[in-house]
Amino acid sequence: MQLIQDIVIILFSAVVIIVICSKLKIPSVVGFLLTGIIIGPYTTGIIKNTHDIELLAEIGIVLMMFIIGIEFSIKKLNRIKNLIIFAGGGQVVFTVVVVAGVALLFNLTFAQSIFFGFIVSLSSTAIVLKLLQDKKQIDSPHGKIELAILLFQDLCVVPMVILTPILALKEGSDLGSNLLQTGIAFVSINIIFFTARKVMPFILNVIVKTRLKEIFILTSLFMCIGMAFLTNYLGLSLALGSFIAGLIISESRYSHQVVADILPFKESFNSIFFISVGMLLNFNFVMTNIPDVLMFGAGIFLLKAIVILVFVLFLKYPFRVAVISAMGLAHAGEFSFVLAKLGLGYSILNEDMFQLFLSASILTMMFSPFAFSLSPGIATRAEKGAFVGGWLKRKEKKTALNSQIDTAKTPPEDHVIIVGYGLNGRNLAKVLNSRKIPFIIVEMNPDNVKEADKRGHKVIYGDATKRKILEAAAIKTAKVITFAISDSLVIDHAVATARFMNPKILIIARTKYVTEIDQLYELGADIVFAEEYETSIEILAKVMTAYGYSKEAINRELSVLHSKRYAMIRDKSTPEENIADSKRISDKINREIPAEIDIHQFVITGKCGGKGKSIAELGIRTNSGATVISVIREEQHIPNPQADFLLIEGDTVVLMGTTEQIEKAVELLA
Repeated sequence: MQLIQDIVIILFSAVVIIVICSKLKIPSVVGFLLTGIIIGPYTTGIIKNTHDIELLAEIGIVLMMFIIGIEFSIKKLNRIKNLIIFAGGGQVVFTVVVVAGVALLFNLTFAQSIFFGFIVSLSSTAIVLKLLQDKKQIDSPHGKIELAILLFQDLCVVPMVILTPILALKEGSDLGSNLLQTGIAFVSINIIFFTARKVMPFILNVIVKTRLKEIFILTSLFMCIGMAFLTNYLGLSLALGSFIAGLIISESRYSHQVVADILPFKESFNSIFFISVGMLLNFNFVMTNIPDVLMFGAGIFLLKAIVILVFVLFLKYPFRVAVISAMGLAHAGEFSFVLAKLGLGYSILNEDMFQLFLSASILTMMFSPFAFSLSPGIATRAEKGAFVGGWLKRKEKKTALNSQIDTAKTPPEDHVIIVGYGLNGRNLAKVLNSRKIPFIIVEMNPDNVKEADKRGHKVIYGDATKRKILEAAAIKTAKVITFAISDSLVIDHAVATARFMNPKILIIARTKYVTEIDQLYELGADIVFAEEYETSIEILAKVMTAYGYSKEAINRELSVLHSKRYAMIRDKSTPEENIADSKRISDKINREIPAEIDIHQFVITGKCGGKGKSIAELGIRTNSGATVISVIREEQHIPNPQADFLLIEGDTVVLMGTTEQIEKAVELLA
């Protein structure tokens, strides 16, 4: 009954503290750690025996490694292999070397020094993913860098776990015997891996045919915990076995279902794991050794931040991206605690060392959300500083001069600037290239720069928020600039800079989220596409097609939805009568017309030649043959406007005619 009582106390305390943390916008991981500290044996003593709780926490680690194994994707690795190898590998190796060197200066043994390097080099995947998701920056440049480094760190956990018993060998012990035992364990693991690789998918196939979800879930748990037990029996870690099980299942077509079924168990047990870590913190030790804890915590944070900063800059990413990445990963990780407990069990660390590391690590984890929020501001201030600012200006000037070499003889004019050469940027470049429309790409991912250069495109490496880079792209003579990137911080700054440098340029931006639309318009964007709405609009188009609506009718509906910053679907307070009026007009226009006749809507912008002119002045009917059947102004529909009707900015002109007639009419209006 004591275990049940402890679990009730843990769950109740966690709920209360997590609710408070969510209101304060503090990650739940920090809340779990606080829960453990508060109710643990070293603080209030509400829970005195942590042994049973640690067993539950161990299951959390096993399930965590199982999920990581399933989500391990060769294709995903291949896409960011350079980041993983150079940024991730460089960060882990260099951190281990530097920490070990510092530890040796403090008279620690070689094994202890290397082990401290292991546990300091890791960061918290749970905290970083939560922060990136909350800030909607998972696809930003720094988001991709942080994920690549975290992935390498997660993969390093397995060899670190394997090496820990070897580091624990005492001087004078039978090294040969221990290495032989480890070698036998490795061979056994390989045999098990290749055998299980054949057997596990077959078992899952058989289980799926039963169509019983309960058996599928139980089988998945059996494979995870059973493999963990097997590796532990061979003298290796539980985590290694569950990782191998996940890796095998990742190749199965049922991997996504396994993740969906196991995830609730993993989240629950992981919560208990972090709470159990908090319980391990000896509050008396912290109070007695506050200077040491603070210094060690600051040392971990600063050392890791500097190492990551250097390696991200080495990969030629902008200083701002490097700073945000460095501060986002400078804390300790959940697997640091797993390794630290393992090191304590193997007597590599003594109790004081363990408590010092535990205290300092929890401190860095609690500070990480604030560091993440402060990092953009710190990067901006550093860029304006004398030392960093001067270095960046010299670097930008050199980049800009190098970029202008190819265009010096024939400066581009009326070209398109494509900011970002990801999927959207590549598709746009491909179409522009096929239409012989000149364009210049601005990209700050070195791999994408090489790819664009290989395809023969004019590309500039640099940050689009910097004037020198935009000058190198000849922004003053450009006709259009498009932002095909997902970093909201960069887009905001770059849109404002582009508008300042060329007030007449057409600025097209995209955003993943609706909340950023108005801000981009205010900063100077002419057209903003929101991915959240574009997806729903595309679905609507497919549904209307399935119900037999004509292409013209569908385009009319889509134009209404796109108009006025998605006002029709975005503004919940839109009066019902306006929606009804829009439907009546749409139905009226959608009456039977000859198949060769098209209906087209054209929006008058501030740069259009038709702005301020009447329909008669433009001679639309005379010069094109098309007919203006309606004008939409401020949600009011004006059917059959008179010849002296003046067109103003924001008007939507509804044209009817053949494709050729409408093209001529659009030329007159534009």
